[in-house]
Amino acid sequence: MIFKLAFKSIFGNGWRSLINIIILSIVLTGMVWMQGLLDGWGRTARRQMQDWEFGAGHFEHSGYDKYDSFTLDSSYAPVPADIQSMVAENKAVPILISNGVIYPQGRLTPITIKGIPASQTLLKIPTEFLKDKADSSGETPAIIGKAMAKSIGIMEGETITMRWKDVHGVYNATDLIITHIMDTPVPSIDISQVWIDYDKLNAMKALSNNATMLILKDKMTNTSIGNTWKYVSIDNSMEGTDALINAKRAGGYVMFVLLLFLAMVAIFDTQILSIFKRRKEIGTLIALGLTKGQIVRLFTLEGSMYMLLAVVFTGIFGMPLFLYFGLSGYKIPPSMTDLNIAGTMEPIMCYYSPSMLLSTFIIVLCVTAFASWLPASKIARMRATDALLGKV
Repeated sequence: MIFKLAFKSIFGNGWRSLINIIILSIVLTGMVWMQGLLDGWGRTARRQMQDWEFGAGHFEHSGYDKYDSFTLDSSYAPVPADIQSMVAENKAVPILISNGVIYPQGRLTPITIKGIPASQTLLKIPTEFLKDKADSSGETPAIIGKAMAKSIGIMEGETITMRWKDVHGVYNATDLIITHIMDTPVPSIDISQVWIDYDKLNAMKALSNNATMLILKDKMTNTSIGNTWKYVSIDNSMEGTDALINAKRAGGYVMFVLLLFLAMVAIFDTQILSIFKRRKEIGTLIALGLTKGQIVRLFTLEGSMYMLLAVVFTGIFGMPLFLYFGLSGYKIPPSMTDLNIAGTMEPIMCYYSPSMLLSTFIIVLCVTAFASWLPASKIARMRATDALLGKV
């Protein structure tokens, strides 16, 4: 009976009910879309970093610090025998990293030189362009990213002078020929990076089969290969990007709170007006035997039903939006892609997880129920005679 009364009351309110349902539907749509975008960003960034940079995890030299370029002069070691067999099966890729300097148009530009086997296929880096194409002039094949090429003003086929220091402290220089400019969605393998063949960089550094990082194709159960190497999981590699996404998510929560507050005010006002207009009806229901608790539940159920109807509206009118951004993706504005953040260089496919949808539904439902209960709780202090006389 309480459910029927609540249902009839909602439809009896006409436009007021429709406005409340639309407001709640907008809140739900905004919350689901924003969280789906952030979750999709995280999944996109993780996939890109796995495909282009870190694989399923990697070992790095214990002395290596990607934020301290001075560690590169000592952060290398011979590839362990176990990993060497995996390299032969294309289950691992060694990468040697060194400091360097290039001179585009006579300007000194510090860079990071990275040596990677030209025959590898584990990472999406187009290393086939690193195969020996040097002519009689002795130029070394190299590839760079689009952002790097744009910053130094160089094109494919052009040459550039590079200087480096070997393990004996001797400075050397060579001419690089840019055999390919890659279009990569991962800025950390593009900005200030020059990629050359792994064996070539070892020879330039007066080393033999030494590496700074060992990229793995699959996760390893035994991650101990000596004190020289430390294992870094893909989760650890994603810490910086995850922190950025969580910061954006925190900013989104502020907007969610504002939207929820507007929805709560709309429901609260509607329930206050409904109680004021239905004073005699409430007194009649109490006189007919409904307890004060049942009256409170009636108005609370009415507000909750607004939420249920808003879910239906969201499914009808919001589903095309969700499907579009889930299948076609959301293209990040150029002003943000220029920040060189992982996961923003290509359209982000929104991801709507069942747990996210359920938690959003529960949060909005609880807020709606509270906004409905708050004015209805005053009814518990009302006498039937006062209600019948139209007094509140």
